[in-house]
Amino acid sequence: MYTFKKVCVTNRHLTDRPLYEQLKIVFAISKPDVVILREKNLSEDEYRELAYKVKLLCDLYSVRLIVNKYYKVARELGTTVQLPINDYESNVRSLNGLSVWVSVHSLQEAIRAEESSVNAIIAGHIYETDCKRGLPGRGIEFLTSIVEQVDVPVYAIGGIDEFNIEEVASTGASGACQMSFYMKL
Repeated sequence: MYTFKKVCVTNRHLTDRPLYEQLKIVFAISKPDVVILREKNLSEDEYRELAYKVKLLCDLYSVRLIVNKYYKVARELGTTVQLPINDYESNVRSLNGLSVWVSVHSLQEAIRAEESSVNAIIAGHIYETDCKRGLPGRGIEFLTSIVEQVDVPVYAIGGIDEFNIEEVASTGASGACQMSFYMKL
């Protein structure tokens, strides 16, 4: 049975609360299926410390944790890692045995990712978003073309809110990644 998944992408700079406290609120109000811990500008050690705390919280609420960028931390935690396609391709040997989600920005990148045996693709950005200020969204047709061309799960990202999430779901995408929606609850 097809289940459209909700993915919370973190950004501690978008919330007025400490990230851990924000995630407790997110889980209580609008429990996502997955959390991608996407905390930029942290050293690997700082990220590891945060990831261990967030993993305990995710386990408590039965939410899947995905580690962004730091594949060694993902391996330690026994979880998935999420990388941009170029980082994935540069580190593919080091990722052996890990579940990997890859971010793509074109149909060609999505096809390359699938051919490399990634576990899922994050396609974006679909709509205009403050995270990519000044860049127009790639649109729902872009997402639909990827969903139709690859056989791995495809998740949409970029400007997805309560007003357009149904349109995203109508493409057959496996889910939607949202940052502002969750970080500003």
